[in-house]
Parts: sequence; structure tokens; C-alpha cells
Amino acid sequence: MSKKSKKVCAKLIANPGSGTVAGRGQLLEQVTRCLKAHGVKVDVAVAKPHEAALPIARRAVKKGYKIIIAMGGDDTVEAIIRGIAGSKARLGIIPAGTANDLAKSLGIPEDPLQACALIAEGHFRKLDLGQVKVGQGKKMPFFELVTVGIGAAVYEDALHASKGRLSSLKGAIQTVLAQETKPKITVMMDDDSSVTVETMLAIVSNVPLIGPNMLVAPDASLEDGLFDISLYPDFSKSEALAYFAKVANEGYSDDGKVQRYRARKVKIKSSPKLEVLADGILLGKKTVRIKVLPSALRVIAPAVGTGVEKPPQAIGADLPAPVAPAVTNKEPGKNGAKPMPELTAKK
Repeated sequence: MSKKSKKVCAKLIANPGSGTVAGRGQLLEQVTRCLKAHGVKVDVAVAKPHEAALPIARRAVKKGYKIIIAMGGDDTVEAIIRGIAGSKARLGIIPAGTANDLAKSLGIPEDPLQACALIAEGHFRKLDLGQVKVGQGKKMPFFELVTVGIGAAVYEDALHASKGRLSSLKGAIQTVLAQETKPKITVMMDDDSSVTVETMLAIVSNVPLIGPNMLVAPDASLEDGLFDISLYPDFSKSEALAYFAKVANEGYSDDGKVQRYRARKVKIKSSPKLEVLADGILLGKKTVRIKVLPSALRVIAPAVGTGVEKPPQAIGADLPAPVAPAVTNKEPGKNGAKPMPELTAKK
């Protein structure tokens, strides 16, 4: 234990409603004792529901806490991220939810006591954040993703299903099957290029995993200053359901019909207007503008490459600016894959 670690005081924000494991109160006590044994004294605040974590995190920043620890599921962690965005506070994560996408993406141990030891070590990374604005609404920071279309419509049902309420899965499937037409979605990237497709869904990802550990952006990095954009044209309803079932639980699909791009700034329009969802928050049905805030969040985490997230150099961080298609799973025209649509360059 370093001398520095003996003097650490942190704010621990815990959501006792996260996860499905019994004995959450005992777990909080164990975590508090474990952190103290590692030289990290914590002031504990309980946040239930998870939305209550945001104002607690903001107050912790104002009080000068250098480390703010999130103990809960992804919704709790994301609420705390929104609360500390723009500050230099370091985020510690103790996974205590059902999916724990963020922890798995970053390689943070799922064992709470091992996560405590990691926090005590203090190694942190500067990670990308996103910022989203819908219509004339306020700008909101996000960490995980923005979806436009059917993803927003099925979010609540899918969330409940991921927590073991399997009856909700039926609701999500019915919502997809009830979709009668494929809307048109136009994605403008870095004010330079655009693509328009007929699809029920567009996903702008900052992380590789979403929802029930669905690997929607297998090449995503949190340090490359780029979003991974996924579009799903030419999918029938049954194909879409099968695809997302396949990528659940960190599964991989090489379906060449998924169109992938990368960009620093994204503007999305849809016709008819589709719902926009950012990190579980519904934002409306107007034009959405999204941009990367590079290295804007300090997170205590292992070195890159430990989790599901890919190192930037492994995914082509040197892609030509301002935008380039991501590496496709299949070469255009081979094995039944359709050619990538041409990007329309603005003049």
C-alpha cells in the first residue's frame, strides 16, 4: 500500500436497488470495509432510484472529492458520469448490476472486492465522452450510446428482460413485429459526408457493449476520439431479432448487411420522426446532434485491452480525417454481402 493511498478520501454512491443478488446491504458493508483496508476512506451516500445519483455526484464534485465511486448497475454509473462530467474527479466503478456493460468493456473486475483493490491502486485513464442534443433541447453528456428508432421503443422492455423479467421480452418482440414501415434515416458525419438508408435503427456507440451485453460495436475504443456508427438496412423483422439475439452475452455476428462508420461528429435526421434515446434517457423525436468530447472523463480502470474494448491502434485509429467507413465484416460483393453505400460528400 502506498503512502498516497493511506490518505485517500472518496465519495461512494451506492444504489441498493441494482442487480438481482440478495444481501445488497451486506455487500455495501463489505465494500466499505475493503476500501478502508486498502487505505481508501469513503463517505457513503445511497441513491435509489438511480436518477438520484446524479445530484449526489454533482454535490460531491462541488465539495472537492477527487474520487467518486459508483456502486450499482450501468444506469447508476451513467447517472454519476453525468453528474461529474466537466470535472477532474476520477470515477471508480464497483459493478453491482445485472449486465455491467461498462465494467466489462473496461476490464474492471466483476468481483466487488477486486474492484475495490483496483480503485485503491488509483491507475486511471482519460476516456472519451459523448454530448448529445435533440432539437432545441439542452446538451447532455453520455458515455454509452445514442440510438435512433426501434431501440428507443423497446428499451424499457429489453431492460426488464435483462434483469430476469422474461415476460418483458415478449413486449419488446411485439414492438419490433408491429413496425409496419422502414423509415429513412440520414446520418451526416463530420459535416463532410452523409449516408441515407431505410432502416428501423441507427446506433452511435462509444462503447462495445450495450443492454444485455450485446456486442454492437466490436471494434469500439474509448480513446480514439471516434464514435462507432451502426446502421441496419435490409434486415427483415425476424432477421433483426435473430441478429440481436446472436450478439447478446458478448456474442459476435459477421452479418455483412450491418453498415459501420466512424466519425467525431454526427447529425441524424429521420422520416418519419423517430425516438432518440441516450444512455437510457428518452430525448424526443427531432434532429439529433452528437459529438465526441475526447479524453473528457477520468476513470479508474486497468490498462486498455484488458476488457472487451479494443486498443485504438488495433482498429485503425489512423483512419483518414474527417470520416471513413469502419472495417466491414465481409468484403463488398462477397458471400452475399451488399456493397457499402457511397458516402455523399458535401461540396
